[in-house]
Amino acid sequence: MSVEPQPDLATLRRRMRERQKQARQAVRNYNRTSWIRFAAVFIPVPLVVVTFRLYLEAWHYYILGGAFIFFAGLLYVLDDRAVDRRKAALEAAKVARTAYREARSAAQR
Repeated sequence: MSVEPQPDLATLRRRMRERQKQARQAVRNYNRTSWIRFAAVFIPVPLVVVTFRLYLEAWHYYILGGAFIFFAGLLYVLDDRAVDRRKAALEAAKVARTAYREARSAAQR
């Protein structure tokens, strides 16, 4: 039976602060790039339709509608991946904070 040594409070505190910093950076990165992804989907196709509506044939609308659906699906996939990265960083920060608090309360006893 092997017993792993418990890290000291300073190591846990440093790990907690590092994970919190990574979580803040992940949230900031998601918030910064999220609006760019949405704008890349919801601006170009409607802008083309509105700008060139007098020059478009009927079949152009099918192509533009397909492009809109494709880019909306791509946005969904990219945003889902970004949300997963953000959630992972937040969960790691929560685990590190819990471990530090438990170790601190155990040390105070």
